[in-house]
Amino acid sequence: MHESDISHSRRGVLKGGSAAVFAAFGGPIVAMASRVAEASTCVPATASTLGASPYGAVAPVNDLTTGLPLIQLPAGFSYKSYGWTGDVMSDGLLTPAAHDGMGLVRTRKVGRSTEIVLVRNHERSYSTSASGILGAGKSSVAKHDIGLTGTNYQAGGTTNLVFRDGNWVESYASFGGTYRNCAGGSSNWGSWLTNEEIRTNAVSSTGKRHGYVFEVPADTSMTAANTDPILDMGRMAHEASALDPDTGYWYLTEDQGSANTLYRFRPTDLDGGLNSLHSGGVLQGLRVKNVMNADLRLPTLCQEFEVEWADIANPDQDGATLASVVGNVSASGPYLQAYANGAAIFGATEGCWVANGTVFFTDKQVTSNPIRAGRIWALDLESNVLKAIFVSNDITVGNSPDNLCVSPRGGILFNEDGSGSGLNASGQTISVSAQRLMALRPDGSSYEFANHNFNFTAAQLTAAGKPNVAAGNRRNTEWAGSVFSPDGRVLFVNLYTPGITLAITGPWAKGTL
Repeated sequence: MHESDISHSRRGVLKGGSAAVFAAFGGPIVAMASRVAEASTCVPATASTLGASPYGAVAPVNDLTTGLPLIQLPAGFSYKSYGWTGDVMSDGLLTPAAHDGMGLVRTRKVGRSTEIVLVRNHERSYSTSASGILGAGKSSVAKHDIGLTGTNYQAGGTTNLVFRDGNWVESYASFGGTYRNCAGGSSNWGSWLTNEEIRTNAVSSTGKRHGYVFEVPADTSMTAANTDPILDMGRMAHEASALDPDTGYWYLTEDQGSANTLYRFRPTDLDGGLNSLHSGGVLQGLRVKNVMNADLRLPTLCQEFEVEWADIANPDQDGATLASVVGNVSASGPYLQAYANGAAIFGATEGCWVANGTVFFTDKQVTSNPIRAGRIWALDLESNVLKAIFVSNDITVGNSPDNLCVSPRGGILFNEDGSGSGLNASGQTISVSAQRLMALRPDGSSYEFANHNFNFTAAQLTAAGKPNVAAGNRRNTEWAGSVFSPDGRVLFVNLYTPGITLAITGPWAKGTL
């Protein structure tokens, strides 16, 4: 998609459930009524509850690629797996592990076919060998940094995935030399922001710092990724980034326990385009109006707050211990400054998505006293009102919501990243057998859409053509990187462990997704 195809005067045009998808991916607007706004019409209560799925109960479903029942789904849904850890990619390299955040960055016509491109993060930290660098041996793969100290090398980065008419075409390494690429966000000019999640002030042996945002194009064979970080988006334990197409502003989250807020980045160059964010901008932190350092870790369902923004003068400042109203916490440099200017306190913000003039973001922090198992917030960008649209105080209702996405029909889907045991609403310790994909109802309740089901022997994996994948039970590992195709027919999502990308199809119209 060319920059000239996009207008910044969108508020009166891009309404409806597919508005954010159209703006970000250039895809066709789905002809159906928006349900995005309904997600914030919750029913006030202490906390959310778990309801029955409109799609029906889940059961193991065989993967159409390998024949293995990798996940559990409702009746009528099917899926194919792609890009397993260790699979040979189109560039001859092996697919890296730790499949995390992922975004759809381009859709276009290639002849009579429709091509879509996804960029997938790999949340790897260090390797003891230079061969462990993502893209090692390929000079065409841009790399930010290849050393730390001693024999450690930066092993994180991204791979690009190409589909045409729903069929897998290729995958290849697109960026490397980074640390723990966790989540990110899609631009509306054909690129992905890949974000490092690092909590320290460590400087590598090459003199480079980490904890930044980088930009990866849809086709790195045509334009290599810029190896310079986007400094003004801050140095912190980054999670997700999400673009508001109406204003050109970006919203960012930070996984730094009880020392984080929602951030807003206002670019100097609002026209967008590849590398435009390197021109700089203003980073800000969310604060509750007329309340210094409001503690928003324990809201009730539907509780609202009027908010504003606090400037951050030096986004590249070192972090330090902060003596805050919730005790001594380790804080990034950006949060230290935001907090000094009154910024709010969240548990650990993670997923972030903008749709229909609303920023949706998760807080996945789990505590036992008081009981909390995760929250989802909605910030109305017109009214500046922040609302808690999902409040889980029970791991059966929602077990540490991480990545989230909004479907073209307006449904909210979140990816669990919790532990195998925790507390229910009565304070009893219970066990869960698997992490789930969960969806929200307009009233603030949740329901189960899919279960992780990876539990195979070496013999089963060998028979399925995956002999190099470690056997064992991975059901209690996280889902990540969920994103729908522009037409809403396919949900792409990752099983972080053992590292698999899935493409799920089925009767979406039966439910809210």
